[in-house]
Amino acid sequence: MTGYLPKIPTLIRGVTAGLLLCAAAAVPAQNASDAELCANITGNPDLAIQHCTKAIDSKRYAGEFLSRLHYNRGVEYAVKGMPDRALADYDAAIRLDAKFVDAYYSRGNIWSSKGESDRALADFDSALRLNPKDKSALGSRAFEWTVKGDYTRAIADHDAVLQLDAKSAMAFFGRGRARFYAGDAKSAINDLQQAMQLEPNSYTALWLYLARRRAGMDADELLQQGTADIRGGGWPWPVVVLFLGRTDVNSVMAAATDPNATRQREQRCEANFYVAHWYLLRNERDRALPHLKEAQSDCPHEFLEHEGAIAELHRLAK
Repeated sequence: MTGYLPKIPTLIRGVTAGLLLCAAAAVPAQNASDAELCANITGNPDLAIQHCTKAIDSKRYAGEFLSRLHYNRGVEYAVKGMPDRALADYDAAIRLDAKFVDAYYSRGNIWSSKGESDRALADFDSALRLNPKDKSALGSRAFEWTVKGDYTRAIADHDAVLQLDAKSAMAFFGRGRARFYAGDAKSAINDLQQAMQLEPNSYTALWLYLARRRAGMDADELLQQGTADIRGGGWPWPVVVLFLGRTDVNSVMAAATDPNATRQREQRCEANFYVAHWYLLRNERDRALPHLKEAQSDCPHEFLEHEGAIAELHRLAK
Protein backbone atom coordinates (compact mmCIF):
# COMPACT_ATOMS: atom_id res chain seq x y z
CA MET A 1 0.00 0.00 0.00
CA THR A 2 1.32 3.41 -0.88
CA GLY A 3 2.23 5.85 1.82
CA TYR A 4 0.81 9.30 2.46
CA LEU A 5 -1.89 10.14 -0.08
CA PRO A 6 -0.35 12.59 -2.55
CA LYS A 7 -1.76 15.93 -3.53
CA ILE A 8 -3.21 15.67 -7.05
CA PRO A 9 -0.21 16.76 -9.14
CA THR A 10 -2.37 18.24 -11.89
CA LEU A 11 -4.04 20.69 -9.50
CA ILE A 12 -2.06 23.52 -11.07
CA ARG A 13 -3.66 22.87 -14.46
CA GLY A 14 -6.61 25.20 -13.96
CA VAL A 15 -4.24 28.05 -13.06
CA THR A 16 -1.92 27.15 -15.90
CA ALA A 17 -4.64 27.29 -18.50
CA GLY A 18 -5.70 30.73 -17.34
CA LEU A 19 -2.15 32.08 -17.34
CA LEU A 20 -1.39 30.73 -20.77
CA LEU A 21 -4.64 31.92 -22.29
CA CYS A 22 -3.80 35.42 -21.07
CA ALA A 23 -0.65 35.20 -23.17
CA ALA A 24 -2.38 33.61 -26.14
CA ALA A 25 -3.43 36.83 -27.82
CA ALA A 26 0.20 37.69 -28.55
CA VAL A 27 1.11 34.39 -30.26
CA PRO A 28 -0.13 32.38 -33.25
CA ALA A 29 -3.30 30.38 -32.66
CA GLN A 30 -1.59 27.01 -33.05
CA ASN A 31 0.93 27.70 -30.29
CA ALA A 32 -1.77 29.03 -28.00
CA SER A 33 -3.76 25.86 -28.64
CA ASP A 34 -0.77 23.65 -27.77
CA ALA A 35 -0.24 25.53 -24.51
CA GLU A 36 -3.93 25.28 -23.62
CA LEU A 37 -4.07 21.58 -24.47
CA CYS A 38 -0.91 20.95 -22.45
CA ALA A 39 -2.70 22.45 -19.47
CA ASN A 40 -6.08 20.79 -19.92
CA ILE A 41 -5.72 17.29 -21.42
CA THR A 42 -6.26 14.57 -18.82
CA GLY A 43 -6.27 10.80 -19.12
CA ASN A 44 -4.02 10.76 -22.19
CA PRO A 45 -0.42 11.45 -21.14
CA ASP A 46 1.08 10.83 -24.57
CA LEU A 47 -1.15 13.44 -26.20
CA ALA A 48 -0.61 15.91 -23.37
CA ILE A 49 3.17 15.47 -23.64
CA GLN A 50 2.97 16.04 -27.39
CA HIS A 51 1.22 19.40 -26.93
CA CYS A 52 3.41 20.44 -23.99
CA THR A 53 6.51 19.73 -26.06
CA LYS A 54 5.21 21.72 -29.01
CA ALA A 55 4.43 24.67 -26.76
CA ILE A 56 7.84 24.49 -25.07
CA ASP A 57 9.70 24.14 -28.38
CA SER A 58 7.82 27.08 -29.87
CA LYS A 59 10.09 29.43 -27.86
CA ARG A 60 7.08 31.70 -27.42
CA TYR A 61 6.93 31.35 -23.65
CA ALA A 62 9.24 32.32 -20.83
CA GLY A 63 9.33 32.69 -17.07
CA GLU A 64 6.29 31.55 -15.14
CA PHE A 65 4.40 30.45 -18.27
CA LEU A 66 7.23 28.24 -19.44
CA SER A 67 7.71 26.91 -15.92
CA ARG A 68 4.15 25.61 -15.88
CA LEU A 69 4.49 24.02 -19.28
CA HIS A 70 7.49 22.06 -18.01
CA TYR A 71 5.63 21.18 -14.81
CA ASN A 72 2.60 19.86 -16.65
CA ARG A 73 4.79 17.76 -18.94
CA GLY A 74 6.61 16.44 -15.89
CA VAL A 75 3.31 15.38 -14.36
CA GLU A 76 2.47 13.41 -17.50
CA TYR A 77 5.90 11.74 -17.57
CA ALA A 78 5.36 10.73 -13.94
CA VAL A 79 1.97 9.23 -14.86
CA LYS A 80 3.70 7.23 -17.60
CA GLY A 81 6.23 5.85 -15.11
CA MET A 82 9.15 7.85 -16.54
CA PRO A 83 10.58 9.44 -13.37
CA ASP A 84 13.83 10.70 -14.89
CA ARG A 85 12.00 12.62 -17.60
CA ALA A 86 9.65 13.98 -14.95
CA LEU A 87 12.61 15.09 -12.83
CA ALA A 88 14.15 16.96 -15.75
CA ASP A 89 10.94 18.92 -16.28
CA TYR A 90 10.45 19.63 -12.57
CA ASP A 91 14.05 20.88 -12.44
CA ALA A 92 13.32 23.19 -15.37
CA ALA A 93 10.10 24.41 -13.77
CA ILE A 94 11.93 25.31 -10.55
CA ARG A 95 14.77 27.05 -12.38
CA LEU A 96 12.20 29.23 -14.11
CA ASP A 97 10.06 29.82 -11.01
CA ALA A 98 11.83 29.31 -7.69
CA LYS A 99 8.55 29.79 -5.79
CA PHE A 100 6.63 27.01 -7.53
CA VAL A 101 5.40 25.00 -4.52
CA ASP A 102 3.84 22.12 -6.46
CA ALA A 103 7.01 21.59 -8.48
CA TYR A 104 9.05 21.11 -5.29
CA TYR A 105 6.38 18.79 -3.90
CA SER A 106 6.14 16.70 -7.06
CA ARG A 107 9.93 16.49 -7.41
CA GLY A 108 10.10 15.38 -3.79
CA ASN A 109 7.70 12.56 -4.54
CA ILE A 110 9.91 11.39 -7.41
CA TRP A 111 12.98 11.39 -5.15
CA SER A 112 10.98 9.48 -2.55
CA SER A 113 9.99 6.81 -5.08
CA LYS A 114 13.68 6.43 -5.95
CA GLY A 115 14.61 5.93 -2.30
CA GLU A 116 16.42 9.29 -2.14
CA SER A 117 15.03 10.40 1.23
CA ASP A 118 17.46 13.27 1.80
CA ARG A 119 16.65 14.83 -1.56
CA ALA A 120 12.94 14.26 -0.99
CA LEU A 121 13.16 15.95 2.41
CA ALA A 122 14.98 18.93 0.90
CA ASP A 123 12.20 19.44 -1.63
CA PHE A 124 9.41 19.04 0.94
CA ASP A 125 11.25 21.54 3.15
CA SER A 126 11.34 23.98 0.22
CA ALA A 127 7.63 23.52 -0.42
CA LEU A 128 6.86 24.12 3.26
CA ARG A 129 9.01 27.23 3.46
CA LEU A 130 6.83 28.65 0.71
CA ASN A 131 3.58 27.28 2.14
CA PRO A 132 3.81 26.10 5.78
CA LYS A 133 0.20 24.91 5.65
CA ASP A 134 0.69 22.49 2.76
CA LYS A 135 -0.82 19.33 4.29
CA SER A 136 0.40 17.08 1.52
CA ALA A 137 3.99 18.25 1.89
CA LEU A 138 3.80 17.85 5.67
CA GLY A 139 2.45 14.33 5.31
CA SER A 140 5.01 13.34 2.71
CA ARG A 141 7.82 14.75 4.83
CA ALA A 142 6.51 12.74 7.78
CA PHE A 143 6.67 9.63 5.60
CA GLU A 144 10.34 10.32 4.80
CA TRP A 145 11.19 10.96 8.46
CA THR A 146 9.60 7.62 9.25
CA VAL A 147 11.68 5.86 6.59
CA LYS A 148 14.79 7.42 8.16
CA GLY A 149 13.74 6.23 11.62
CA ASP A 150 13.21 9.73 13.02
CA TYR A 151 9.82 9.03 14.55
CA THR A 152 9.80 12.16 16.71
CA ARG A 153 9.96 14.41 13.64
CA ALA A 154 7.48 12.21 11.79
CA ILE A 155 4.99 12.48 14.63
CA ALA A 156 5.49 16.25 14.78
CA ASP A 157 4.64 16.58 11.07
CA HIS A 158 1.53 14.42 11.48
CA ASP A 159 0.59 16.60 14.46
CA ALA A 160 0.90 19.66 12.22
CA VAL A 161 -1.42 18.10 9.64
CA LEU A 162 -3.99 17.34 12.35
CA GLN A 163 -3.82 20.94 13.58
CA LEU A 164 -4.82 21.98 10.05
CA ASP A 165 -7.31 19.14 9.55
CA ALA A 166 -8.54 17.40 12.68
CA LYS A 167 -10.25 14.72 10.58
CA SER A 168 -7.31 13.65 8.43
CA ALA A 169 -7.51 9.86 8.45
CA MET A 170 -4.12 9.62 6.72
CA ALA A 171 -2.47 11.73 9.43
CA PHE A 172 -3.91 9.52 12.17
CA PHE A 173 -2.84 6.44 10.20
CA GLY A 174 0.67 7.79 9.64
CA ARG A 175 1.10 8.92 13.24
CA GLY A 176 -0.19 5.57 14.43
CA ARG A 177 2.43 3.72 12.40
CA ALA A 178 5.21 6.04 13.62
CA ARG A 179 4.16 5.47 17.23
CA PHE A 180 4.00 1.72 16.57
CA TYR A 181 7.59 1.76 15.25
CA ALA A 182 8.68 3.87 18.23
CA GLY A 183 7.38 1.16 20.58
CA ASP A 184 4.31 3.06 21.82
CA ALA A 185 1.67 0.49 20.88
CA LYS A 186 -1.08 1.94 23.09
CA SER A 187 -0.85 5.42 21.54
CA ALA A 188 -0.67 3.78 18.12
CA ILE A 189 -3.93 1.97 18.85
CA ASN A 190 -5.69 5.26 19.64
CA ASP A 191 -4.52 6.82 16.36
CA LEU A 192 -5.36 3.77 14.26
CA GLN A 193 -8.82 3.57 15.80
CA GLN A 194 -9.37 7.22 14.86
CA ALA A 195 -8.23 6.48 11.31
CA MET A 196 -10.63 3.52 11.11
CA GLN A 197 -13.55 5.63 12.31
CA LEU A 198 -12.84 8.35 9.77
CA GLU A 199 -12.02 6.13 6.77
CA PRO A 200 -12.54 2.39 7.29
CA ASN A 201 -9.89 0.52 5.32
CA SER A 202 -8.64 -3.05 5.32
CA TYR A 203 -5.00 -1.95 5.61
CA THR A 204 -5.72 0.28 8.59
CA ALA A 205 -7.57 -2.69 10.11
CA LEU A 206 -4.46 -4.83 9.63
CA TRP A 207 -2.26 -2.24 11.38
CA LEU A 208 -4.75 -1.89 14.22
CA TYR A 209 -4.64 -5.67 14.59
CA LEU A 210 -0.83 -5.62 14.80
CA ALA A 211 -0.79 -2.79 17.34
CA ARG A 212 -3.38 -4.48 19.55
CA ARG A 213 -1.56 -7.81 19.41
CA ARG A 214 1.74 -6.13 20.27
CA ALA A 215 0.02 -4.51 23.24
CA GLY A 216 -1.22 -7.92 24.37
CA MET A 217 -4.87 -7.21 23.50
CA ASP A 218 -7.51 -9.24 21.68
CA ALA A 219 -7.73 -8.25 18.03
CA ASP A 220 -9.41 -10.96 15.90
CA GLU A 221 -12.98 -9.66 16.10
CA LEU A 222 -11.99 -6.11 15.16
CA LEU A 223 -9.94 -7.42 12.23
CA GLN A 224 -12.93 -9.35 10.91
CA GLN A 225 -15.17 -6.31 11.25
CA GLY A 226 -12.63 -3.96 9.66
CA THR A 227 -12.08 -6.11 6.58
CA ALA A 228 -15.70 -6.94 5.78
CA ASP A 229 -15.37 -5.11 2.44
CA ILE A 230 -12.90 -7.70 1.11
CA ARG A 231 -14.23 -10.76 2.92
CA GLY A 232 -14.09 -13.89 0.80
CA GLY A 233 -11.83 -12.59 -1.94
CA GLY A 234 -9.46 -10.00 -3.25
CA TRP A 235 -6.17 -8.77 -1.87
CA PRO A 236 -5.17 -8.55 1.02
CA TRP A 237 -7.80 -11.06 2.18
CA PRO A 238 -5.26 -13.95 2.23
CA VAL A 239 -3.25 -11.96 4.81
CA VAL A 240 -6.36 -11.42 6.93
CA VAL A 241 -7.21 -15.13 7.05
CA LEU A 242 -3.59 -15.93 7.92
CA PHE A 243 -3.84 -13.70 10.99
CA LEU A 244 -7.19 -15.29 11.84
CA GLY A 245 -5.62 -18.75 11.73
CA ARG A 246 -7.53 -20.02 8.69
CA THR A 247 -4.67 -20.51 6.22
CA ASP A 248 -0.90 -20.93 6.14
CA VAL A 249 2.13 -18.96 4.97
CA ASN A 250 2.60 -20.93 1.75
CA SER A 251 -0.99 -20.19 0.71
CA VAL A 252 -0.52 -16.48 1.32
CA MET A 253 2.67 -16.36 -0.75
CA ALA A 254 0.97 -18.32 -3.54
CA ALA A 255 -2.00 -15.94 -3.48
CA ALA A 256 0.37 -13.00 -3.99
CA THR A 257 1.16 -14.13 -7.55
CA ASP A 258 -0.48 -12.25 -10.40
CA PRO A 259 -0.14 -12.22 -14.22
CA ASN A 260 0.56 -8.49 -14.04
CA ALA A 261 4.22 -8.06 -13.03
CA THR A 262 3.64 -4.76 -11.23
CA ARG A 263 0.71 -6.10 -9.25
CA GLN A 264 2.66 -9.23 -8.36
CA ARG A 265 5.59 -7.15 -7.08
CA GLU A 266 3.25 -5.07 -4.93
CA GLN A 267 1.34 -8.05 -3.53
CA ARG A 268 4.49 -10.05 -2.84
CA CYS A 269 5.90 -7.01 -1.04
CA GLU A 270 2.87 -6.89 1.21
CA ALA A 271 2.76 -10.66 1.67
CA ASN A 272 6.38 -10.72 2.83
CA PHE A 273 5.81 -7.90 5.29
CA TYR A 274 2.67 -9.31 6.90
CA VAL A 275 3.96 -12.89 6.91
CA ALA A 276 7.01 -11.58 8.79
CA HIS A 277 4.71 -10.07 11.40
CA TRP A 278 2.79 -13.34 11.64
CA TYR A 279 6.07 -15.02 12.57
CA LEU A 280 7.04 -12.22 14.96
CA LEU A 281 3.75 -12.58 16.81
CA ARG A 282 4.83 -16.18 17.45
CA ASN A 283 8.34 -15.12 18.49
CA GLU A 284 9.83 -16.82 15.42
CA ARG A 285 12.35 -14.11 14.68
CA ASP A 286 14.58 -16.22 12.42
CA ARG A 287 11.67 -17.06 10.13
CA ALA A 288 10.54 -13.44 10.02
CA LEU A 289 13.90 -11.97 9.02
CA PRO A 290 14.10 -13.29 5.41
CA HIS A 291 10.61 -11.92 4.69
CA LEU A 292 11.46 -8.52 6.17
CA LYS A 293 14.70 -8.35 4.19
CA GLU A 294 12.89 -9.18 0.95
CA ALA A 295 10.25 -6.55 1.71
CA GLN A 296 12.98 -3.98 2.35
CA SER A 297 14.80 -4.76 -0.89
CA ASP A 298 11.87 -5.41 -3.23
CA CYS A 299 8.96 -3.25 -2.05
CA PRO A 300 8.36 -0.01 -3.97
CA HIS A 301 9.91 2.74 -1.88
CA GLU A 302 6.63 4.62 -1.61
CA PHE A 303 4.90 1.60 -0.03
CA LEU A 304 4.34 1.76 3.71
CA GLU A 305 5.42 -1.91 3.91
CA HIS A 306 8.88 -0.78 2.77
CA GLU A 307 8.88 1.84 5.51
CA GLY A 308 7.66 -0.80 7.97
CA ALA A 309 10.25 -3.39 6.98
CA ILE A 310 13.06 -0.88 7.59
CA ALA A 311 11.61 0.02 11.00
CA GLU A 312 11.14 -3.59 12.03
CA LEU A 313 14.64 -4.63 10.96
CA HIS A 314 16.04 -1.70 12.92
CA ARG A 315 14.05 -2.75 16.01
CA LEU A 316 15.20 -6.36 15.76
CA ALA A 317 18.83 -5.32 15.38
CA LYS A 318 18.87 -3.53 18.76
